[in-house]
Amino acid sequence: MHQKNIFVKVIACFVAMISFTFLSAGQVNASVETDFINHLRAPVVKVSRQNHLYPSVMMAQAIVESDFGQSGLSVQANNYFGVKGSYDGQYVNMSTGEYSSKGKHYVTVAQFKKYPNVLASIKDNAYLLRHGTLTDPDYYSGTWTTTAITATDAAMALSSTYATDMAYGNKLNAVITKYHLDKLDEQSGAASDSGDINSQIERQLKKQLGGTATKVQPKSEAKNIPSKITNINQPIVKNFVFSKDPKVSQPGSLDSDNDFNLPIRTIIKK
Repeated sequence: MHQKNIFVKVIACFVAMISFTFLSAGQVNASVETDFINHLRAPVVKVSRQNHLYPSVMMAQAIVESDFGQSGLSVQANNYFGVKGSYDGQYVNMSTGEYSSKGKHYVTVAQFKKYPNVLASIKDNAYLLRHGTLTDPDYYSGTWTTTAITATDAAMALSSTYATDMAYGNKLNAVITKYHLDKLDEQSGAASDSGDINSQIERQLKKQLGGTATKVQPKSEAKNIPSKITNINQPIVKNFVFSKDPKVSQPGSLDSDNDFNLPIRTIIKK
């Protein structure tokens, strides 16, 4: 009986230790994630706003690309966005996973930019998104607040441009949702940056029709635009249809068009 009690106590202690370990690990992970977001919040919001980008998307990129600042690239090179190349001649060679045009995953070694600090990495990422490539300055225009109506659209635009992973946009949006990063957009005013409803409609139409959409006129301007219908020289309906007066019973009468502008009650009465 005594041995049985000892065995039960040992099991209880073992379970308690495991529970404590998992609880501690969860708290550490939560702390790392929260600390990372809080640490990057101010510079990400500021730089994004200056460049008309969505802070939520930039923060989600930093999280995905750097694993909350714990990746080898972010630790060794302050590179939080996986940007390749060199920065002021500084770079590091790192292994990276890529996807072929057929969607097959493979690992290769590439040269990545090495930054002096995290702010330089954030600014350089914003510059890349705003200025595109040497051959196409608008390559990342789908991420701009003046082009993408929502942060979701901006994130999805990175799937076919920024990363070879076609699920990249979905991953970013999942991170935005999980950590409520959309609050960063409200803080920066990015939502209002996308313009009024007419501008949004115009952008969507251009996107769907290949840039051939007619600009939607604001109400204040639309009232000054001549109507194509009112510019028709001939009346739509001849008034001899309504009149019983013999003088205007024929289409060729001189007075046949005079009653067209009369009130409808006068026309019916005649």
